[in-house]
Amino acid sequence: MSKFESSPVAKAFQKSVKNYLPDSSTLITGVSGGPDSMALMYLLHRFELDTVIVHCNYQMRGEDSEKDQRLVEKMSAFWGFECVAVRLEKESSSNFQEWARERRYEVFFDLKREFDADFVTTAHHQDDQIETILQRILRGSGISAWRGIKPMENQLFRPLMEVSKSEIMKFAEEFNIPYRIDNSNEESTYARNFLRHNWFPELQNFFPGWRDNILKLSARATEFELMTDEVLKSVKTNNRSLSRSDFLNLPAPIRPPVLYRFLEAVDFDFAASSTLKNIAEKLTELQSGKAVQLSDNHQIIRDRDLFTVQKLKNDRKAPVEISLDDLKQIKKIYGLHLQIEKFTDDFTPETLSMDLSKIAFPITIRQWEEGDSIRPLGMGGTQLISDHLTNRKISSARKSEAFVIESFDGNICAVIFPHHTSDDQLGTISEQVRCSSETEKVLVIRNQT
Repeated sequence: MSKFESSPVAKAFQKSVKNYLPDSSTLITGVSGGPDSMALMYLLHRFELDTVIVHCNYQMRGEDSEKDQRLVEKMSAFWGFECVAVRLEKESSSNFQEWARERRYEVFFDLKREFDADFVTTAHHQDDQIETILQRILRGSGISAWRGIKPMENQLFRPLMEVSKSEIMKFAEEFNIPYRIDNSNEESTYARNFLRHNWFPELQNFFPGWRDNILKLSARATEFELMTDEVLKSVKTNNRSLSRSDFLNLPAPIRPPVLYRFLEAVDFDFAASSTLKNIAEKLTELQSGKAVQLSDNHQIIRDRDLFTVQKLKNDRKAPVEISLDDLKQIKKIYGLHLQIEKFTDDFTPETLSMDLSKIAFPITIRQWEEGDSIRPLGMGGTQLISDHLTNRKISSARKSEAFVIESFDGNICAVIFPHHTSDDQLGTISEQVRCSSETEKVLVIRNQT
């Protein structure tokens, strides 16, 4: 075995590649020019992995920033990689650290799409894991957050997670890997650097072995997640809904972590507008049809005996006006076919037929609004659309998807359900436009298939 193959860093890298990367994977690799990312590039070279190197030049350190870029470009060419260098200009009002992170990952994933690559690769290592876990503890994050950084997550591959910073530095020196030191990383300006340069040396003096103990928390967090997932299975009815009774039968302290794992599995960016404890408490008193706001884009709505995650629809579909002339040909709108036909007294659940002579044109197809009402076929009085949808067993989570057809005189001629009901009804027409023995022509509505 060669000196390179016996290196702990090379062994850990090769093991991670074997465990997480499918054969013939193509990569986009972020390289800053520092020892971690340059060591990663060298490993990619030695193991002959297919990657495009990406360097982000933030232009914050004058000539030093230019030297970083030149080093990455030079070594990419020397080791046979294509290199893309992107120059970024900081927005004056933003926090640099946060801005830089957001922008570089935006660049990485844009290039991943452009090059049709499989994964984005970064040089995060064991010390990054320790710093992440410790920061989350100090910020009061729940146990699930203590798992830290995963080697593979959302097409982001971190093959050096089992390697310490000191091992990387030793590896770089041993194999003469060129790198540059960013002096700003030596300043205690940011939270990570404060921990790295102020806390960690003292912790080592007072608590030998503290690093291993912090890393063990990741395993404890994984164990906690597995136990929470077992509880979640007992209360989840599908990927977006919880059984209300089963969830509320859980002991109160267990509900927030179960809710967290459920929302995490829904797979949306969860930035709660309130704590999960407060959200779980609100669910205990939630009335059917009402909702609790989760974030700017999501809510949990109670639909009888279910709690269902619902994406808020900020972009309501625009109303569409249709004249009588428009219906000389089949009109297609929002998944519906509208056309004029001769009346045949042949009714089916999959269609709605309205007496054409009783409709005041132009008509408007729009999503229903609070206060809309209809006089349903066969009824003497009017009914709110919201109540009608409830009576037809349209779920609270999907009520907002229903359409109405409003005539020029302001009457609601029909309600179109967002999905077929148990009796396969497409919707309900108004008593005011019902067909009779005197009907000659009808406006027929069908699902667009």
